[in-house]
Amino acid sequence: MSWRRILLVAFALIVINLPWATHEVRVHQATTSGIQVSASVLNVARAGSDTSLVTFRLPSGVDPAQTSRTAKVDRATADAAAASQTIEVRVLKGHPDVYHVDGQVKSWSSTLITIVADLMVLLLVLLSWRLGGRLRRPALEAVALGDVESGADGSLLDKQLDGTYLINGAIRELLDGDTLVLTLRDRDVKLHLRGHANPLAVGEQAQVLAHLVG
Repeated sequence: MSWRRILLVAFALIVINLPWATHEVRVHQATTSGIQVSASVLNVARAGSDTSLVTFRLPSGVDPAQTSRTAKVDRATADAAAASQTIEVRVLKGHPDVYHVDGQVKSWSSTLITIVADLMVLLLVLLSWRLGGRLRRPALEAVALGDVESGADGSLLDKQLDGTYLINGAIRELLDGDTLVLTLRDRDVKLHLRGHANPLAVGEQAQVLAHLVG
């Protein structure tokens, strides 16, 4: 795998995992060292057989915007909140949107989505690695219009104004004294020299002006 692809995969994994990791760290900070406050309960609604959704509002000193927030909690915590109309919450200082409610039931949905996204990226990398060599386009045939010369790194199949092609690639194989195979990025080119010279060996970069015949 090329360094460019490695960097692309690394960037994709960072984009997928960084928001999730940042959120998890901030929630952990709120849980362990956040400011503990008593929030006003606005509503309690059943969410499952043993869980409920509690809608609450943080004190104005912590959340000046007085935004309504919701957390899934266990049934005992929900019953106590409904009775007292308050619930204990730990809030990350300066970030009222990062909080942990007493009795809160952790949601694993974001973690599962992140894991699935990571697995999809790794699967695509594996498929690219396993099938990359099989996804090459059909080989071309060309007739040289001049001698083969030393080429530059990389590959090139550049059509010229007169309809000929400047071909640059690595010599993969010497079939006989008058034919060789050049490997480009996504395909091979079988080059017939027709009497033109080739001073290069297998593995060297070659460049030649040619006419495509198939």
